[in-house]
Amino acid sequence: MGRANCCLSVSRVPMPIEYRAPLLSAQPTGNAMDRGETTSFIESIAASEDEFDILEQESNATSSDLLREELLHCGMIRERYSHDSSEEKLWAKYCDVLLNRAFNHLGIQSKVIRVRGDSADIRGEADNYSIVADAKAFRLSRTAKNQKDFKVTALDDWRRTDTYACLVAPLYQYPVRASQIYEQAEERNVTLLSYVHIRFLLDHRTKKLEQLWNTASKVSTGKDARLYWETIDDAIVEITNTSYEELRRYKRLEIDSALEVGKEGIQYWESVKQQYHTLSRAEAITRLIKAEKIDKKIEHIRKVVDKLGSSRDG
Repeated sequence: MGRANCCLSVSRVPMPIEYRAPLLSAQPTGNAMDRGETTSFIESIAASEDEFDILEQESNATSSDLLREELLHCGMIRERYSHDSSEEKLWAKYCDVLLNRAFNHLGIQSKVIRVRGDSADIRGEADNYSIVADAKAFRLSRTAKNQKDFKVTALDDWRRTDTYACLVAPLYQYPVRASQIYEQAEERNVTLLSYVHIRFLLDHRTKKLEQLWNTASKVSTGKDARLYWETIDDAIVEITNTSYEELRRYKRLEIDSALEVGKEGIQYWESVKQQYHTLSRAEAITRLIKAEKIDKKIEHIRKVVDKLGSSRDG
């Protein structure tokens, strides 16, 4: 089957979704969380001082089967979390924890880097190389994303003396046409992958990954998204000894998960609209003032004015 059959779109493949039993053996632990439970769990611990320890402990106690399922939806931040809230930040760490577990299952002895700023999210070592990785998550309501959202060049800088670098995000959140991130990835040999690719590698027990980590540096697709992802899919199909059709089925699973999360997001915002209709006039005005950050703007202007006044009088 040629390259033309490994494009991003799945609409050209009118085949039913065939869910295959997971290949990674694991026994359920009895405390596995489904998608809704994960969302609520993060809300319940977000204000804790040791929230990351609790999150990591809970995640590590869940089964490998659940890990694979969580990889399909972890890249979508829940709409019910306020922007820049503790819950939103903890969800980003949740993605780090899942990717770290996946790396360990793939034969990369890795750990989450807890210190934020000027470093990747994860660092790992395999037999012949070391790697750093970043796990990305976005809201489905997030509008146009640009190259700064993916930080390809920063990840390359954070690699320092490590051999490889990898960025993981939901496949449908990457630019679908031309983008500088693909050119940057090729120039700097930063491997862009999706969570569904990681799931696919896990299910096929693949540990010979060095070929994949070198893929970006060996192609010349420029800024073309389609050519980049075809090349990545080529490499994954080759190292797993599978087919493009099978990889497409996995991509359909990720899309199905996104559709479910999307429905939840729509229901959430529709409920917010209904709540707004019940607000009193005074409360609605108060919320609008807060949303527009008017008091903060007034406070900032006053500080500037006071400072200017003092310098003038002096």
